[in-house]
Amino acid sequence: MASESGRLFEVSKVRIGPDGHVSDVLWGEVDAGSDRAVGARVLATAAEVVDAIHDGAQVEAMFSAKGHLPERLFAIVLRADGRECIALDGEPSPGRNVTDLDSLDD
Repeated sequence: MASESGRLFEVSKVRIGPDGHVSDVLWGEVDAGSDRAVGARVLATAAEVVDAIHDGAQVEAMFSAKGHLPERLFAIVLRADGRECIALDGEPSPGRNVTDLDSLDD
C-alpha cells in the first residue's frame, strides 16, 4: 500500500465480530481542511484499517448521536494472541465508545 501519511478517514459504522472486536467498518476519506468527503464510503475490514494506520493515516469515529461529528481516533491494539485489531484511542467515554457507533448489522 502507498503511504497514507496525511490522509484522514472517517468511520461511520462498525461490525463487531463474535470475539468482541471490530471486524468491519464503513469508512470514507475526507479532506482534513474542509471536512468534505473525497470519495464514497466503502466497506473495509479491520485489517485494512490497521494497515492504513500503520501507513500514517488518521482514522476518526463518527457518532450519529453527536451529529456525525468526529469525536475520537482509532488506534491499533495488540491482542493477547499477537494479532492486531482496532479500538478507540484513550479511556472509555460515555456515548463515545465503539458500541455507540452505528452498526453495519442494522
